Amino acid sequence: MKQGILIVSFGTTYRETREKNIEKIAQTVREAFPDWSVYQAYSSNIVRSILEKRDHIIIRDVRETLRQMKRDGITRVAVLPTHLIDGIENGKMKCTIEECRELFSEIKTARVLLGSEADYAAVANSLWGEIGEAAGNDPVILMGHGSPHEADGSYAKLEKQLRDCSGKEIYIATVDGSVAIADVIQKLDASAQKRKRVLVLPLMLVAGDHAVNDMAGEEDSFASNLRAAGYEPECIRKGIGEYEGIRDLYINHLREVIR
Repeated sequence: MKQGILIVSFGTTYRETREKNIEKIAQTVREAFPDWSVYQAYSSNIVRSILEKRDHIIIRDVRETLRQMKRDGITRVAVLPTHLIDGIENGKMKCTIEECRELFSEIKTARVLLGSEADYAAVANSLWGEIGEAAGNDPVILMGHGSPHEADGSYAKLEKQLRDCSGKEIYIATVDGSVAIADVIQKLDASAQKRKRVLVLPLMLVAGDHAVNDMAGEEDSFASNLRAAGYEPECIRKGIGEYEGIRDLYINHLREVIR
């Protein structure tokens, strides 16, 4: 039986963060499962189109990659989504997998990073272990993507876990979710600590367009809104795929479907 792992990401057009996050996860998967062939797919049509036209890099979508795996003789498939929440993107991926299920004798899908109750504590502990020293005693804002999907509630659950494990003032605001940066600024204003420095980081796999523009941009960004409110944001452009502990959690999720 020929075995293959499919790593599914939204994708990014930023080369450096792609190499440090998506490619680093792929490398970690190859090292952990040397007997498996490893494939990658990007779900974003826009990202794939830009990469092909600008950089001559061809990365297929989920359906095309599964068909290629079939042509390569793969019969057993394990899918690793790099999505944080089980929202719209992950739902689309799961639908495509179901439509292609008959191509393989076995296909199993690992859960997303925040896919179980235990994952929240594991992710919170891993993140705080990475950012705690840089934060010191100052507030931390993590920028998530957010979603109109009900899974958007995952961000509030993770925020609570982060506060519980760190004992610090940590907030999660999103670009497209229910909690915006304006909501967090109101909470900062009401805080008893009244600290000016605020550490701001992406809660995203890669530090791509959202990190560059929505988080650290000069206009209408997390940073610009914080400055306008009298705070001193320190932005760190680092995707969570750069954190070894987070990569280990992805590997653990994959191991659960490869037993």
